[in-house]
Amino acid sequence: MNYWLIKSPFRTRSWPDILIKGSFKLYGIRNHQAKNNISMMQRGDVALFYHSRSGKNVFGIMQVSKPPYQDPTTKDANWLAIDFKPIKTFETPISLGRIKAEPTLQGIGLIKQPRLSVIRLSKNEFEKIINLVNSKSY
Repeated sequence: MNYWLIKSPFRTRSWPDILIKGSFKLYGIRNHQAKNNISMMQRGDVALFYHSRSGKNVFGIMQVSKPPYQDPTTKDANWLAIDFKPIKTFETPISLGRIKAEPTLQGIGLIKQPRLSVIRLSKNEFEKIINLVNSKSY
């Protein structure tokens, strides 16, 4: 299983929208590193959903529900899309400030490459971010 952090792209798709629809389709990504990350995703992988337009927070966990496929917004077969389903909502969203305050997370793409929308995480990084939900410090 692989672990990811997905930033909501330039289109505004909030976590409540995803919960209502029951799915999240990531498409329209035109960054080669993000595309390469999408190409490595497999059904069952899990991802944190980060929304930069709603307070810069991680709101929940999604699971890859369909393998990568050609992005329907272009005829260029090099660009990919991928589908997720929401599986967990955090009672309290995890703020970017809280993530930045955690010394063990200083090397993650969310901090090092803030414009990258599809970020691979190690299992340890993924779990550390999830554990921030229960952390009372900050």
